[in-house]
Amino acid sequence: MSTASIPPPPTRPHEDECCRRGCDPCIFDYYDRALDRWSERVRKLGADPDAILRELSPPAP
Repeated sequence: MSTASIPPPPTRPHEDECCRRGCDPCIFDYYDRALDRWSERVRKLGADPDAILRELSPPAP
């Protein structure tokens, strides 16, 4: 399968984007739901979403 057909994952909000007032839903709840939908779509395309995320993540210092 071509990686060109794999949609990019959602962008995780920066920590500063959360107001920390206990909103429900929080901006991170929206991100988590989007990530779940993306993961499901990637699996349906026959790819491993965890492997894609590891590949996109910068190496730990």
